[in-house]
Amino acid sequence: MEIKSIGEVSQVNLSQIRGTHKGPISYVDTSSVVYGKFNSPIIYSNVQDAPSRARRLAKSGDTVISTVRPKMCHYGYISSVNEKDIFSTGFVVVHPQRQVIEPYYLYLVLTSDKVTEKLQQIAETSTTTYPSIKPSDITSIDIIIPSRKYQQDVAGIIGAIDEKILLNQQINKNLLQMMETKWRKQFEGLDANQGHFTDLADVVAGGTPSKKQSEYFGGNIAWITPKDMSKTTRVFIEHGTLNITKIGLNNSSAKLIPKGTILFSSRAPIGYIGIAANPVSTNQGFKSLVPKRKEFTEYLYFLLKRLTPLIENIASGSTFKEISGAGMKSVGFPLPTSDMIEAFHHEARSLFDLIKCNEKQSQYLNFIRNLILPKLLSGDINLSGIEEAIKNA
Repeated sequence: MEIKSIGEVSQVNLSQIRGTHKGPISYVDTSSVVYGKFNSPIIYSNVQDAPSRARRLAKSGDTVISTVRPKMCHYGYISSVNEKDIFSTGFVVVHPQRQVIEPYYLYLVLTSDKVTEKLQQIAETSTTTYPSIKPSDITSIDIIIPSRKYQQDVAGIIGAIDEKILLNQQINKNLLQMMETKWRKQFEGLDANQGHFTDLADVVAGGTPSKKQSEYFGGNIAWITPKDMSKTTRVFIEHGTLNITKIGLNNSSAKLIPKGTILFSSRAPIGYIGIAANPVSTNQGFKSLVPKRKEFTEYLYFLLKRLTPLIENIASGSTFKEISGAGMKSVGFPLPTSDMIEAFHHEARSLFDLIKCNEKQSQYLNFIRNLILPKLLSGDINLSGIEEAIKNA
């Protein structure tokens, strides 16, 4: 193994789009990249219509890292790239020298806690409006360069885990789309009397224990915030970043809500939706629906997704829009019979169980990944016999 700087094994920001670029483009901003995953880019008919930051070109095998708050999750690996994909200048594009370093291995190094924490420390000393880094801050960092064989083994091991997690996510996305299509066929345009959420559920707000009281936090009661919801694509929510204690719960407006509750963020922003996988509490940024019968959970989940634009329209507020409890209770929709809702529940239940199973598996895989990756990157795990071990498994 040897020590080299990232600048010795890669190049950054190799090329930028020119003004003569013709045709539509797919613009990828930093907000479109979350925890290594690329969300839908913004399509523009030509580069002149796109923001002035739409300039970076990337290649397959490149890593992109946000220049602002680099540890906040805005990074990704380019497994494939369309020639019309244009990245924001808010990214640093790192192109590996393939004769020296494996592209995915470099991605793992660049997004490891050791490197991102160092970049964040640099960012926090910057004099810009937001903590930010320069390309030279990345290229100056020293890293361990093991043999190409070791790099390939590490990339293969972690890459397989990452691929399985992504596969689970895609399966769950497809399952949700299937169920949402069935929900729409059964309930959209329903000829029924007007109903409200309170016909099917209790609308429950949350609260925040005083952070001046240390004994209110660190217990075993899950406490969810909209920020927690922003960091996950999971349907079933078990916990947030913080837990609260029973005394914290009792001395605040937070409430313990049961498994199966539909969690709905009511501000900053409106519209994060999840299902409580176990009893949880939330802060005041939620107006959650506690189903009056457990069979109503799946129906309410898709109903809230469908009604979110309407809820946003009736929300109010000067600093940020918020839907009140009264506002939630005023939302109307054609009310199906209990039998219709239960019939949907029996169809959807097994698919929701599969989604939960996939999420559990991905959670465990991510735990294993985070456990072994630092040891692999530091060379603390001997992989010399891994091929033989796999053959004999």
